[in-house]
Amino acid sequence: MALREEILEVSKDILIQDGFSKMSMRRIARRANVTATSIYLYFENKDDLLLALIEESINDLKSALQEVVVPGKDFIQQLEDMAKAYIRFALEHPKEYEIIYMVRPEEMPKYPREKFNEVRSAYELLAGIISRGKEQNLIEVDDPLISAYTIWAQIHGVVSVIINKRLDTRIQREKFTEQAVDHIIKGFIIQKTPA
Repeated sequence: MALREEILEVSKDILIQDGFSKMSMRRIARRANVTATSIYLYFENKDDLLLALIEESINDLKSALQEVVVPGKDFIQQLEDMAKAYIRFALEHPKEYEIIYMVRPEEMPKYPREKFNEVRSAYELLAGIISRGKEQNLIEVDDPLISAYTIWAQIHGVVSVIINKRLDTRIQREKFTEQAVDHIIKGFIIQKTPA
């Protein structure tokens, strides 16, 4: 593993276990068995390191979602594929997922304005699918972006229950995620009555 990747991996662990306030360059260096000076070859400071972690995690999530976007596919199937890809990414990459969504805002450095477009682009993939559904008269929504956030919030809740080990032990995880996606999508879609 290259040194930069090793520094990022160690930083993820420290960040998730102890929070940003306890994530020092010296502590990262000790855990990675390198000198603190060598970290500064790749990252200007602790804020720069956290922003790199967030940016890489967001890009990985976005790539996972883009892989399932297939133009021309059935609208409901597109929503389901997107929801399942999101859950799959979160459960297969829990550290990255936590870094994107669970780092407390007060611990984060100011996020550069140009980076917000990267964050938004993941939601805009879903909003784009919803917009096309609206254009094809398959659903009735006022604002596709609000609808995308609403779906995301519900899926985020499903993922959080699993990652935080709050899922009832009597419930099988795969069945839970399958039914949750089914309920979220069905609940979102308004069935049009024939004229």
